[in-house]
Amino acid sequence: MDRSRLRTALEEGGLTSYQTDAYLTLLDRGMASVTEVANNSSIPSSQIYDVLRALEDKGYIETLEQDTLHARPVDPEHVLEDLRERGSLLVEAADEIEERWQRPEMSDHYMTVFKSEDTVVRRAKEQIDEAEIGIEVACQIEQFERLKPNLKAAKERGVVIKIVVYCPNDPSELFEENLEPYASEVRACYIPGPFVAVIDHTKTCYTPNMRPSEPFGLVFDDPLLSFIFHWFFQICQWAIWEPILPRHDPPTSYVSIQGFIRDIGPLFLEGTTLEISVEGIVPETGEDRTISGTITEVVYPGRYRNELPTYERLGGKAAMAVTTSEGTYTIGGWGAVFEDLAAKVITLENITLPHRLTE
Repeated sequence: MDRSRLRTALEEGGLTSYQTDAYLTLLDRGMASVTEVANNSSIPSSQIYDVLRALEDKGYIETLEQDTLHARPVDPEHVLEDLRERGSLLVEAADEIEERWQRPEMSDHYMTVFKSEDTVVRRAKEQIDEAEIGIEVACQIEQFERLKPNLKAAKERGVVIKIVVYCPNDPSELFEENLEPYASEVRACYIPGPFVAVIDHTKTCYTPNMRPSEPFGLVFDDPLLSFIFHWFFQICQWAIWEPILPRHDPPTSYVSIQGFIRDIGPLFLEGTTLEISVEGIVPETGEDRTISGTITEVVYPGRYRNELPTYERLGGKAAMAVTTSEGTYTIGGWGAVFEDLAAKVITLENITLPHRLTE
């Protein structure tokens, strides 16, 4: 590096033009008197003392009192560390600027369009880190691998997680490890599909995995659009495939009242006693409330003809009545208006089969 470029680098590293001139002069001469530094640089004599004191305060040189004031460079370890940290910071800043250019903040936007799958998956990781209620993800194997640390941390926080992974082969060959740290339930899908992540009922990340001519991705923070993608996940990517990480005995948690009623509907119609807890929101006030009790009624089209609750029927009304020690509450799903509680998380705590089925 020539002197001119070195001067530019030092000035960008925080030195003034005069400080740079003095420092380079001392590097060339070793120890020198104040007069010698002034005579061999462009620094006015009236400012040379201030310049050298400033360099000493920054840790670049040291001054010594002899017959006159002298100065010399110190061991450059501190200088080198400072410059390298500044260089690293500039590189990080460049990377961050590039990423922010690709993904503008969403504070002023319901939806943002991105130009790459990688950016959408990074956004999903960030939103998974903030999840509090539930996560639904459909992804390829390599995308699942990228999300694993974030999913594990979310599950440890108590978030309900459903994962669908696109598997070209037998999933038993692909998932040799224990998947329980990453999800409440995992299913294998043999038909490739898009990357979809629905988080806490309100945030969604989407990008096609089968790349179109112009790659793109969508990230939005909107309950209505997220509800649409939740149904896409539930009908097209979840319900039609068998689990490779099955649920265990109760307690089992759900973030969708439709999925819950679909699973417990046959048991309820047979007279099974189902004890549940519900974490939800009071629609009128927005306050959080948790109740525990027994299901005394389920409501969906066809219920009173004893038809099983398929997703097709649950696409209309889906609600329950839960009797607690304090009374009976009606429970609805996302955006419930008429029920006592809009469920965020429903947990099946206990199942008691009717006497005739236990004999």
